[in-house]
Amino acid sequence: MSPAIILSALLQLFPHMSGNNRQCIERDRARIVAQLDDLRNNPPNGVVVPIDVIVPVAFLETHLGCDAHEGGNWGAPISAARRHTAGTHRNAARILVVGFQRCGTWEKSIYRFRTGHCTRRGLRADVAAIGDQYLRRINALRRRLVAATAASR
Repeated sequence: MSPAIILSALLQLFPHMSGNNRQCIERDRARIVAQLDDLRNNPPNGVVVPIDVIVPVAFLETHLGCDAHEGGNWGAPISAARRHTAGTHRNAARILVVGFQRCGTWEKSIYRFRTGHCTRRGLRADVAAIGDQYLRRINALRRRLVAATAASR
């Protein structure tokens, strides 16, 4: 799946978005595609995050960096020590890669991205419910994107 094709599929799936997110994504399309290419060509820790993982996460977290006050962030801080300082696409990918390496699957990595844990075991019920809902939403978007890109071929 190429970055340009998946981004086109995403825009096709969501003709209406909150705020000015759609206009921002369209305006910044070249930047977003370049960031996805960067992650594929220079992967964090040598592990490529599948495009059908990073795009849904970045979209649901920050509409690919276009949400108000995100500063281009894709949903992860610059570091654990600076939790309220927006990171880049590389920070989000690095956190997903670390989750994959620690948890063993991309699904568990996605769950960890939201909750800080690979599984719901040991989590408070409300945090586990947030993680479960987040994973369901990401997986639904993943399926829709894969289907939309397959249909465009």
